[in-house]
Amino acid sequence: MTSSASEPFEAVAPYYDLLMEEIPYIWWWHYVETLLDHYERTAETVLDLCCGTGNLTELIALNGYKVMGVDRSAAMIAQARQKTLQHGSNIPYFVQDASELELPYTFDLVVSLFDSLNNITDPARFAECMRRVYRHLNPQGVFIFDLNTEYAFVQKLFNQSGKRRNLRYRWRSEYDRETRLCTVYMDFWVQEGDTERYFREIHTQRAYTEREVRTMMREAGFAEVEVLDAYTLHPPERRSDRVFYVGLK
Repeated sequence: MTSSASEPFEAVAPYYDLLMEEIPYIWWWHYVETLLDHYERTAETVLDLCCGTGNLTELIALNGYKVMGVDRSAAMIAQARQKTLQHGSNIPYFVQDASELELPYTFDLVVSLFDSLNNITDPARFAECMRRVYRHLNPQGVFIFDLNTEYAFVQKLFNQSGKRRNLRYRWRSEYDRETRLCTVYMDFWVQEGDTERYFREIHTQRAYTEREVRTMMREAGFAEVEVLDAYTLHPPERRSDRVFYVGLK
């Protein structure tokens, strides 16, 4: 049984947690808190931007923060809302594009992790995302997010295959140096009883340069922008495949 390519994060939503079961969310959040301490900022209210199925969002809530989640995928948000029923966490979730963020709330901290913002392939919309986030931050607020670098795309770090219980997957990427767009063809096979169902998702990410992102963040209003090699307090290197940006209001 087969199906054609679906919208990104639609067909894969019910299996997303299975694919991410080895991701060290606790370590991720520890790094975010390390950055807050390093830049001498505190937070009580948090927005998890591009929150997916809410795994990190739930962890943030468990650590005592008041948190909300936003994602453009209704299918992913449906999975996140299901978790609130299971865990009694009562986290508010909203279906919104990061470039169109519009909430009647402001936050001490906005986070967007796991290269989510690379999925904004239009630079104008990326810049608008920076402006929208800035407007949703309280005074002394902080914006922390990570991006895949061009090095990651050139090295084809998306290329992988494996199996998670009843789910097999194979991903292959193509990177265009001129457009700086990386297209990832994601093939999945789900074993359902005696039959196997196939579906495909096609994701596209853009490689943004540090100069581009710094400029967009400065123009959005951030007083200070820091760029770090992922999960360190050191500047990026030539072979850094993931970098973190810290925007201070």
